[in-house]
Amino acid sequence: MATVAIVLNNTKRLTNNEHPVALRLTHHYKRKYISINSLLTDQSLKFRCTEKNWRAPQSEDNGLGKFLKTFSAYKECNAILESKLKEANGILKRYDEEGIAFTFERFEADLKNKPQVIKQVQLETQLSKISKLTIEEYYSQQIIILEEQHRDGMAGVYKESQRALKKFNPNALLSDINFRFLESFEYWMRNVRGNLDTTISVKMRNLQRVINQAIDDKLFNKEDYPFGEKKYSINKRLDHKTRKKAMALDKFSKLKALVLEPGTAVHFAQQIALFSYYCRGMNFGDIANLKWKAISNTHIYYTRNKTRGKFEIPINNYNKPILDYFKASYDIQEGYVFPIIDPAIHITSKQRYTRRKSALKAVNDNLKKLAKMIDEPELKLSTNVLRHTYATGLKRSGANTAYITEALGHATQEQTQTYLDEFEKGVIETWENKMFDM
Repeated sequence: MATVAIVLNNTKRLTNNEHPVALRLTHHYKRKYISINSLLTDQSLKFRCTEKNWRAPQSEDNGLGKFLKTFSAYKECNAILESKLKEANGILKRYDEEGIAFTFERFEADLKNKPQVIKQVQLETQLSKISKLTIEEYYSQQIIILEEQHRDGMAGVYKESQRALKKFNPNALLSDINFRFLESFEYWMRNVRGNLDTTISVKMRNLQRVINQAIDDKLFNKEDYPFGEKKYSINKRLDHKTRKKAMALDKFSKLKALVLEPGTAVHFAQQIALFSYYCRGMNFGDIANLKWKAISNTHIYYTRNKTRGKFEIPINNYNKPILDYFKASYDIQEGYVFPIIDPAIHITSKQRYTRRKSALKAVNDNLKKLAKMIDEPELKLSTNVLRHTYATGLKRSGANTAYITEALGHATQEQTQTYLDEFEKGVIETWENKMFDM
């Protein structure tokens, strides 16, 4: 570790047998002297003297040499020497705490506060960090930030991408990500893991987002950015369009007609699926978060958790019986409509996110059982299918395709809701009645 001391620099002799007072820097048996006068803007005091006017630092002085009382202005000068030694030790302490590699040039630049030199030193330090930071480490940093912001859903997406990258190349550095890396990662996901383009696209877009953040954090060189039309183009290489998942309305009618014992897992899954369909494809997470205070006598009001889009769903003859059943059958703390979140157990946002995820899996597993019960074992029934079925059914009932998209709840959810809001009052309800009665 480097050490500093205030000394009389006997390696230099000035006029009248005087020597300059200097800050002596020692590191690995090498020494560098920095004159005190070079550290000051006020040159009225001269930090130079003969040996008879100087007291070399003793063991109890912790490196602080001093002018003797025989030197004029010794009090003022000694106060400055003490201040400069304290400043120098502070810099060394910061290096130790922050893990900054010591160099004579870096130290002198910090001590003299030279912006251009400091900037170059900082750049070198940053480049050193870039060369050592692994992809997994940087992902972990981003996940911590997302969890602190209670963005647990997004944190989950990051964790999935992190796991895939770790399996692909566990020791890869952030600086390793280039066109060839992305090309190999794509090949591995498709041919080793058997992923489809839609899944690969999600992972690649997440990785692109992480690299963009790393550039903002000055941990990835902007000049090395591997994505883009002339580099690795996600849009050109991958078919990322969501496959149509809607079920035929005759199959939906069979699902609706099933008479199941209330309180069973399959009955719960059926009611959740029907509620989503009758509430314009409401996402499962928003269903789980729905509270009675958001429901009036005529409408359901909620804000889409993923996109922050605002929804106003009319209560009709189809979703009302479902609401009535859950209101009569369950008394849940904090006013939740559906028995998914238990406030006494799922206290933190992370616990509630985990609960929503496990509950969604249970519902989808039971929907697959229902598919077999209606003699449709090949039907891959899920809550997502019901959302797509709503959008498709609305089109088939006469809605203008200019106002309806096929990806409710994804990136275009806000745009879709904006289009729905532009219909004349009652028009959407008319179309819904046509298809709900089928």
